[in-house]
Amino acid sequence: MKKTSIRSLFISSCRRISILWITFFFNSSFLIGQSENLHFPLAIQKLVEEAYQRNPEILYYQAAIEAAKGQSIQAKILPYPEIVGYAGPWFSSPGQENGAGATGFYQEYEIVQPFFFPGKMNILKAISDKDGELARLWLDQFKLSLRAQVVSLAYQLSAAELNAKATMEVLNQSKELIEFLEKRPKIGIQGLLDLRIIQGSLVDFQRMNREQEQLKKSVLSQLNAILGYPPDHPLSQNILAPEQWPAVPSLETLLESASKHNLFIQMRRIEIEKAAKVIDAAKFVNIPDFGLGPYFVQEKGTNNNIGPGVIFTSGLPLWNQNRGNIISSEARKDQAVSMFASTWRSIQSSINTRLEVYRQATDLLSKVPPSLLDRLRSAAYLAERQYRLGAIPVQTFLEMQRQYVSSAITLRTAQIDAATALYDLQTLTGGGWSK
Repeated sequence: MKKTSIRSLFISSCRRISILWITFFFNSSFLIGQSENLHFPLAIQKLVEEAYQRNPEILYYQAAIEAAKGQSIQAKILPYPEIVGYAGPWFSSPGQENGAGATGFYQEYEIVQPFFFPGKMNILKAISDKDGELARLWLDQFKLSLRAQVVSLAYQLSAAELNAKATMEVLNQSKELIEFLEKRPKIGIQGLLDLRIIQGSLVDFQRMNREQEQLKKSVLSQLNAILGYPPDHPLSQNILAPEQWPAVPSLETLLESASKHNLFIQMRRIEIEKAAKVIDAAKFVNIPDFGLGPYFVQEKGTNNNIGPGVIFTSGLPLWNQNRGNIISSEARKDQAVSMFASTWRSIQSSINTRLEVYRQATDLLSKVPPSLLDRLRSAAYLAERQYRLGAIPVQTFLEMQRQYVSSAITLRTAQIDAATALYDLQTLTGGGWSK
């Protein structure tokens, strides 16, 4: 009985010593692996610039700007002049006093230049200019959205790569330990059960590794599509999260900045202005255009009559008041006003949501030491060595592995959330809140 007590005390002491060693290494700062000291803005900016140069969709928005320019130029061009000609013989029947008739030849030519009623051309040009402003804003908005998308995918790619390495590390640890237990003579019941427990946990770690590898391939393919590369084109995966995240203004400041600089809000304002000008254009249609030009007439018979002159043409605004188009234009302006209000509510909601995501993610990251994952990794290796020596049970070893992998995935997910939310807030405020 006494020997059993001494043996139990010895095992308990060994376990306590092992836990103390794990705690020591857990709180130490030494690193097994590569340091993460890259600054993300430079790497991100390089990828973003590459996306601006290679993404084919940018050409679509640039072409839309050129199309709007063409319409603005066309709005200032007058219609072609019109030429009208009359020619043919004529016959004059005899009158009551003079019985002799006469025959001759008649010709008349007119050149008429159509003119818009004063003010119409300016309205048409103003409408075309609004289309140009919208096209430029769409290009700017696409670039901001493209930047945010590149940032998010770049962080996801690097996080998936690092998480895949972490899961592979614990996989290799478990495989080596399984080989060690299988080769150990007289493993015993406890050793056999430990072996089966580790083999079972290996399946779960393999699942985690498979998920991270699949995520890495998927994100790589998406990022390459944005950059205009083949799906399997290799990209840099050293875009790592910073240790210090920038401070973000208050919700009120962000909303104020968005109300002035958000590109969708600017688009909605321009759409309202354009709709108002379309109403003016519809009302101007009631006023007919006119034509002006010279004419020449010659009448050759008994006498030769020749004469030039000026011709004026115009429509008569009798029954067509263009009421239907005016009603449609007013309804479209009401739609534009409604879309402005709806867009602003949506932007307010998005800013509030993304700000909360950023605050929560950065708050979590600020409470975790930067070297935590390195310490957990070191502790996982220490737990594996101590289990081989019999100083700790298999549950401690497996829990240490799970904590390392779980913490790695959780913290890197928070980093992705923080980076994505930060760039989303910059996009929602029209490129940033420092303007």
